[in-house]
Amino acid sequence: MSMKISRPEYAAQYGPTTGDKIHLADTGLVAEIEHDYTTYGDELVFGGGKTIRDGMGQASKWKARDGALDLVVTNAVIIDPVLGVVKGDIGIKDGMIVGVGKSGNPDTMNVTPGLIVSPNTDILSVEGMIVTPGFVDIHPHFDSVQQLYEYQNAGFTTVIGGGSGPKTVGIECPGVFNLHRMLEAMADIPLNFGNFGKGNAATKGSLEEQVVIGGATGLKIHEDWSSSPASIETCMDLADELDFQVQVHADTLNETGYYEDTLAAINGRVMHIYHAEGAGGGNAPDIMRCVMEPNCLPSSTNPTNPFSINTYDEEIDMLITCHNLNKSVPTDMAFIQGRARAETMRAEDVLHDLGAISMIGSDSQGVGRAAESAQRSFQLAAVNKARFGRLPEDGIGNDNFRIRRYLSKVTINPAITFGVDKYVGSIAPGKLADLVFWRPKMFIAKPETTVKGGFITHAVMGDPAGSLMTCQPLKYRPQYGSLGANPARLSYSFVTQAAIDAGLDKRLRTHQTLMPVKGTRTISKRDMYLNNYMPNIEIDPETYNVYIDGARVTVKPAKTLPLTQLYYFR
Repeated sequence: MSMKISRPEYAAQYGPTTGDKIHLADTGLVAEIEHDYTTYGDELVFGGGKTIRDGMGQASKWKARDGALDLVVTNAVIIDPVLGVVKGDIGIKDGMIVGVGKSGNPDTMNVTPGLIVSPNTDILSVEGMIVTPGFVDIHPHFDSVQQLYEYQNAGFTTVIGGGSGPKTVGIECPGVFNLHRMLEAMADIPLNFGNFGKGNAATKGSLEEQVVIGGATGLKIHEDWSSSPASIETCMDLADELDFQVQVHADTLNETGYYEDTLAAINGRVMHIYHAEGAGGGNAPDIMRCVMEPNCLPSSTNPTNPFSINTYDEEIDMLITCHNLNKSVPTDMAFIQGRARAETMRAEDVLHDLGAISMIGSDSQGVGRAAESAQRSFQLAAVNKARFGRLPEDGIGNDNFRIRRYLSKVTINPAITFGVDKYVGSIAPGKLADLVFWRPKMFIAKPETTVKGGFITHAVMGDPAGSLMTCQPLKYRPQYGSLGANPARLSYSFVTQAAIDAGLDKRLRTHQTLMPVKGTRTISKRDMYLNNYMPNIEIDPETYNVYIDGARVTVKPAKTLPLTQLYYFR
């Protein structure tokens, strides 16, 4: 016997289903569920009088060794750059995603292969909540330990950047000794980790040592050490030999060459271009032209996204402090005004909406803010929807394509760029189970729970001495996945295959899981999910006006932003 219930009743019991729409916080963005893997009437639900019971939704005879799940997430609204906006159960075993579909008891239900629930299976019921992949920051400066806790509180599960603490310049982590100390330091932190060595050298020897012996994830070339064509060529040659990604913060002052010289040194090989807009650094004023190139993987940093009424002035002050400059010195101000340009900042917003800039990173404590990249990405999505309306690719009445485009900038595209998309960046089967759970009204602002490697590491928790988990005050607190040996077991440290082959694990006094980066030399901008557009860019060297496909960019700065004081005191 079947029974019909209304959509509101169904959503209250099992969460929204196909065709239902969800407002994402105060962004004005609307997600619509495209597909529901659930079998109506056969939903898997925990609780008194519900269906996860022996012989009903739970299969008695299945053992863990037979394939029963370790953890099942039930009735989740999944927003994923690859899978889309769907509803379903998420099966997890041995810390990995088994699949997204219908879970339960195969003796009584039509169950997606592999999603078997037994007495060995833990349950995480999330009816009405949104699940995304853990975020990836591509541009942290590891200037302070405290950043790592901010990342965990904001839904980040992977950080790949450079630095070794509050030294003079936290750009990268040069040297074998320093790289080893940073790898060992991360053993107690439930984050996937990668650290850059210094790439500024015209000969390979010291660079190779950092990668193979030190365990650098990749190399970074920075203008403060001179981003010369010779350094670029040397780094690229070594990257082609050992398979790792090279990041360049190009030469703002054009001391060793102009944009064309940077491009010539790259010589058609794939490279990650930091600060694609240029305010954070890069050949002035036209580093932005890199978005035209199929071998350049462009990323922004969050201080200029989105372009608002305060962005330009704030950038000026931050750059003066960051680079030890003086407002009263004309040459210092000439440097700053050539680097921070309102015209290219406004164009950056447009290029993101077109999918021409593929990623957003933080540049944390190097004029950017740790853990704000996802927030800035969705602020930018909201601002651009208000400016331009829905994208042509969006459905009627939803913003699914735009949502996935901006989510890709902080998940799958960074993972592809660094050669770690086999492990992170999506909720696709076979990847590490790094999941972040959100209430729709708090989406991107404040997570509810983080699952890292298949185990809960952080969650909103009430008074620990209270009678229930919901007793106030509610705070986002570390959980058991953050304790003991768990952080090292639940997380990966990304190094090259050459470092693993050279016995890096034997040089470290920790038990982290070292995983190799792969395929960084064979990708191109065409591989950037939903962000692979290569427009024609012209920049007037006198006025800095930007023309995208022949049209001058004239958008106005945003006066208000979502995901701000409604959610935060700061």
